[in-house]
Amino acid sequence: MEESPELLNKSVGGLAEFDFSLCERNHALKRQMDGEGFGKLFENMTKMTSSGTTIVGAIFQDGVVLGGDSRSTQGNIIANKKAMKVHYLTDRIYASGAGGSADLEKVSQIVSAELRLFELNSGLQARVVMAVRRLRQYLFKYMGHVSCYYLVGGVDPTGSHLFTVKASGNALRKAVEAEGSGSYCAVAELENGFKPNMTEGECVALIKKGIEAGMRGDNMSGNSYNIMVITAKGLKKELGIKPSFAKEEKIENQFKFNAESLTVLSKRVQAAL
Repeated sequence: MEESPELLNKSVGGLAEFDFSLCERNHALKRQMDGEGFGKLFENMTKMTSSGTTIVGAIFQDGVVLGGDSRSTQGNIIANKKAMKVHYLTDRIYASGAGGSADLEKVSQIVSAELRLFELNSGLQARVVMAVRRLRQYLFKYMGHVSCYYLVGGVDPTGSHLFTVKASGNALRKAVEAEGSGSYCAVAELENGFKPNMTEGECVALIKKGIEAGMRGDNMSGNSYNIMVITAKGLKKELGIKPSFAKEEKIENQFKFNAESLTVLSKRVQAAL
């Protein structure tokens, strides 16, 4: 069965409400590729990807606390057990990131460099809204194709701020928030325990509960987690925190080779320059 060109080339309509025009086109493409033997390829192309992350943030009376787990995944494989998901922007502004590791690292570096140049040229401290604005401008150009979801938090002369920035370029001001595949579990703890004007200790305890809930409920989040406490006085770090339910990893099959098992064929000694 050959699909009509009008259906295959269908564009998004100009409706004010949600538009599902492309659903018919996608079904037609699937039918055509099935007939040509490429149906499996189409399924892989349109498959949703999990960000495999739990990142959280909350405001307290003197600053902001950001945190994230340390598991970086590549499909069903744990690629990195000690990934740092809280990215540096300035000395008083950090961003927890969910999405693609390479995208998050590079976009964070670009915005961090721009903020630093502003501080050097003006002699002023960069504002949190400036970081959010630059992230929004950069990400909006790519319409979601750059896989970056941020929780931007920091302290500046106007106070303590926390924003969520989506890959589409949308941003919202928040008092407490979670992102990533483990956010469904984390946000339940955060919303249940959050209250205005928390102390630093209360906020850190809440962030820990949120991250651990995400790690417990999402197998793409795990291993350990890191927390950054940002205040006007500076930065406090808690790194490599392991929850009580995490199993101790033991390295098995450590082989020790006998030094005499290898035969030395020749030796040469050369003086260092």
